[in-house]
Amino acid sequence: MKNISPSTLPHFHSLAFQDLDTFLIKFVLICRTYDYTNGVQNLKLLPSTLKDVSLHWFMGLPWDSITYLAQMQKAFNN
Repeated sequence: MKNISPSTLPHFHSLAFQDLDTFLIKFVLICRTYDYTNGVQNLKLLPSTLKDVSLHWFMGLPWDSITYLAQMQKAFNN
């Protein structure tokens, strides 16, 4: 597993023109490129990609309410 530079990861601001599915596809693709294939590993990286409204939303989630990337994807879509 290699270290991923924060500048390599995509960022999600929750702006109207941003597509969540495209963001998540790019995020997972970069994670796979760096051998981060475990959903838990990916979930640990995800907060560093969130900005503005999406980061505030994430920080408001109850601790340990989301433990897998698939759960995060579902929560994002809701």
